[in-house]
Amino acid sequence: MDLNLLTTFLAVYKHISITIAAEELDVSQPAVSAALKRLESVIGKPLFVREGRGISPTGAAVALANKIESPITVLETIGQQQEYLNVYCSEVVLHLVCHVENIKLSETPLEEKAIFDDLFTQKVDLVIDVMSSKQHSLIVEEFHQEEPTCLTRLDHPRIQSQITLEEYFAEEHIAVKITRNNTNTINNLSEKPVEPRKVKIETGSLSSMLILSSESDYIASSPRSIAEKLAPKLNLRIHKYPFAIKPVKLYMIYHRRYANDPFHKTKREALRVAITHPSHSLG
Repeated sequence: MDLNLLTTFLAVYKHISITIAAEELDVSQPAVSAALKRLESVIGKPLFVREGRGISPTGAAVALANKIESPITVLETIGQQQEYLNVYCSEVVLHLVCHVENIKLSETPLEEKAIFDDLFTQKVDLVIDVMSSKQHSLIVEEFHQEEPTCLTRLDHPRIQSQITLEEYFAEEHIAVKITRNNTNTINNLSEKPVEPRKVKIETGSLSSMLILSSESDYIASSPRSIAEKLAPKLNLRIHKYPFAIKPVKLYMIYHRRYANDPFHKTKREALRVAITHPSHSLG
């Protein structure tokens, strides 16, 4: 018997929903329905019956689930044994998690679609990013916030210890070329609509932006943790924004298939501790 048929059956049985099972398995609803029909033809009994707008398991389905659930879980665990977790991590906190053991880190792609595609195809196991998602097959956990800051070089000719609203919009800026929720970072974080900045340079990297700012009069932007780490090395001054701005929220995003996976859970906790309590970080 095809193991995939049993895996599909268990997903439908668990959720009592072909739609949710299809999302979890990342296949179409017709594919799930076809797999159930094939399995029913093999065992010679119906597994689900219509009940109102949904479905209900038959006695044969309950008996089958009780027989195969534990063995299937064991087989899936054997097939999914990993020595490390593949993680897309925002540069915002990359410096805080690079020491965590048994993870392979890559910077998060600039495009949202690429991130979600890689989650669904299991190219990546976990994403740490400033974006969220409402897709039912994904679990999204908000777990950390960072204060946004702006930075200028210490010997900036016009900006000293504080930056005014007029100075902020009069100067030229370096921007991170990243789009989340169909908007750029500053527009997404500002409490009220703000006038467009004079963006001189766009870069895909926070560290590149800070290096460029240290060698020019351009204003950079950065979450506080990475700003405090790099500003002393680059002779940059950290400023509070001259207008109301929301904190940068960080999320862990992963597929529901990993919700109770022991290795995945252990690494999620290690990453969470490394970011939220760096002095208590564990591997």
